[in-house]
Amino acid sequence: MKSLEQRLLLATEHLLNAAAAEVLPNGNRTAARLTVLEAVSAVSGGWNLDGFWDLVGVDSSRLDVDPTPWADKILTSIAGTGIPTASALSALSREVLPPSQQRTTGAYYTDWRLAELLAATAVPEVTADGPWVDTACGSGMLLAAAAQQVPAGAARDSLIRDRLTGADLSANALRGALLSVASLTGELDAVSGFASRLLLHDSLRSASTWAKIAPTGAALVIGNPPWEKLRVSRHEAAKSAGAVRAYGQSFERDDDLAPDRSRLVTYIEEVASGTRLQGRGEHDLYKLFLELGMGVASEDGVLALLLPAGLIRSQGTESLRRELNSMAQSLSISVIENRAKHFAIDTRFKFLSVVAKIGKGRKKAIELKVADRTGTLPAKSVKLSRAQLAKVRPDWTIPEVRTAQEWELYSRLANNAVTVGDPNGPWSPTYRREIDMTLNRKDFRRKRGNAALPLLEGRHVSQYRWRAKSYRSGEGRSAIWNPEPLSENALRAQWHVSLDAIHPGTIQRTLRSRIGFCDITGQTNERSLLAARIPDGVVCGNKVPTISFEDGAVDREDLFLALANSLVVDWMLRRIVTTTVNFFLLDTLCLPHIDENADVGRELVALARLLTAAEGDPTVDVWQVGQWRARSDALVAASWGLDVGDLEIVLRDFPLLDRGQPPLEGEARSTVTADCVLAELARILAVPHPSLDRARGARMAGATPYVPAEFAVKGLV
Repeated sequence: MKSLEQRLLLATEHLLNAAAAEVLPNGNRTAARLTVLEAVSAVSGGWNLDGFWDLVGVDSSRLDVDPTPWADKILTSIAGTGIPTASALSALSREVLPPSQQRTTGAYYTDWRLAELLAATAVPEVTADGPWVDTACGSGMLLAAAAQQVPAGAARDSLIRDRLTGADLSANALRGALLSVASLTGELDAVSGFASRLLLHDSLRSASTWAKIAPTGAALVIGNPPWEKLRVSRHEAAKSAGAVRAYGQSFERDDDLAPDRSRLVTYIEEVASGTRLQGRGEHDLYKLFLELGMGVASEDGVLALLLPAGLIRSQGTESLRRELNSMAQSLSISVIENRAKHFAIDTRFKFLSVVAKIGKGRKKAIELKVADRTGTLPAKSVKLSRAQLAKVRPDWTIPEVRTAQEWELYSRLANNAVTVGDPNGPWSPTYRREIDMTLNRKDFRRKRGNAALPLLEGRHVSQYRWRAKSYRSGEGRSAIWNPEPLSENALRAQWHVSLDAIHPGTIQRTLRSRIGFCDITGQTNERSLLAARIPDGVVCGNKVPTISFEDGAVDREDLFLALANSLVVDWMLRRIVTTTVNFFLLDTLCLPHIDENADVGRELVALARLLTAAEGDPTVDVWQVGQWRARSDALVAASWGLDVGDLEIVLRDFPLLDRGQPPLEGEARSTVTADCVLAELARILAVPHPSLDRARGARMAGATPYVPAEFAVKGLV
């Protein structure tokens, strides 16, 4: 997979490689490319190339030909991409790393569009004196973007000469940073000043150096720090050694990871010493760099970073969130998915642009922007009152609301709710991961035999269903699974686990039914929370955690099942989830105040049982099943105080519903699920609504609500 930037620069890459081969045919490829790019930078900036080479110690006599004639060709090619010259030079200066090394170093390079976004948001906020710093600058993309926010001329020259500062572990990266920023000035003395403040070091090991560079703090700390957990896994070790493998695939041999792990422990002890905001769990480079940035920024400085969405999601980042809120007088956060292919990774990957103006005094509301499904950010931000945020999200996780209307609805629901993990609430959940799919893999077998249990995996579980798909072939992410109709009553598992290999406590758990949920999800999936009643006689893999409750027994489990599978609770979860429904997020999930012994609670429990029993019933009426689900959804909405307008806001968040269902005449797509649940809520509230007629029309057109698209496409219901 290539990023948009890589695709746009492909023709320029070919030119650059041809030039490098001619200029230094027998030299190092990266050195040759950088030499050519320095010539391009000289033409763009208008300074003397030989003087630059004298400054940086390049011996031009070693070159086979003068690279200058190539400069105009490369500049013309860059102009055709629409990427600013300095940004393109930074991108072209990067070392080409294999995927395994990118993972090891966290080197997912900064797209020029993200650099422009971050710089355009941050630089206008800079009022303090002091250096502008990138503590992991790579080839200078963000430093160049920041400099381009200052008008060309004396002010920009002064910035480059006296204030711009970067550090990196790679000498080649720093050479790229120098040439890309140098293209923005015509003054060689400005280039010389910048060169003196490019530091070849590990910023996490260099607290004393940063204290000398910015004794009163940096006016701007800008960066895209490495995003990588500090750990050694067998999967990554195998890929680093050149193995081609899918995640989840079995290992053919055991490698000794002890030396790598020992080196890593030593490094962690060094760089984490003295930190106070890293939280529990594994160390992550971006968390360490964020704490460093907070320490380097001046009292009235600006902190501007590109970071993973885990900052506003994870339990382990709560201390960082609290400190950021405490330090920042103003704070803007943009939530972006990789839909526009900023990085050469999954388009669903989510990350943040965070800009904080450090300072005391009255704190402004947090300004939040959440990109749409194309990756486009809205023009207007949603203002989150910090007092209200602290009330509805005491851990300072930030719900992804796209409009003021969504924020009002989220706040209203959260204020009239109890969280699953509230120690004073009714749920008192106990979670269990029954079988670890990695650690216990040696105990798996293909055939069940007499003393083994079938292993339930995440693919098996859908809403109210525990055998929604069947295993067919393959292994890991390359395995093939087929969707099954609702009437299917056979379980086809990929693996079985010997009873001898299962913990006695887990065996006891498998002797009764319990609630399980698929913990792999996505905010933009058709549905995000998938829960089902798991029967006795099967054991669940770690992607299907099971949950039980201290009181309430089976009735409370079925009430939870009805709530967890409701559209409104799913909408609440989608505001705070990224890719995994972990226990921390589930504990903070808001549920309405409904008692299983109240009339509405008893009806929801009864509906959950009807819906569970529908799986495997060859006589099942799928339209009736849809009406049961619509009734359950409407009861939850009404009990939470929603009207049909509120529910319409909720339903807009589920655009993938009903793909494959026939639409009403004259319409492009079916909305049968929305129509059915809105019609049921209108009946409960005794209000007129067009969904009543629309639901009847949908049935006449042959549409069925609540059928997942992949099932509908295959004609399965």
